[in-house]
Amino acid sequence: MGFKLACEDMGTTCPYVARGETMEELKADMAKHAKTVHSYTDEQLKDPKMMEAMKAAVEKE
Repeated sequence: MGFKLACEDMGTTCPYVARGETMEELKADMAKHAKTVHSYTDEQLKDPKMMEAMKAAVEKE
């Protein structure tokens, strides 16, 4: 069983869905996408509000 996090669940119209077997893998996948496609910085991704929103949107597969 793994985890997934859809960009759409974070309030964007982006169809990307990050996946990982562990939460660490999921976070790495989403961070890479967020930086590359949405121009997020490490600082923005580590913001407590962002971390809580991401945590709330994660689903188990």
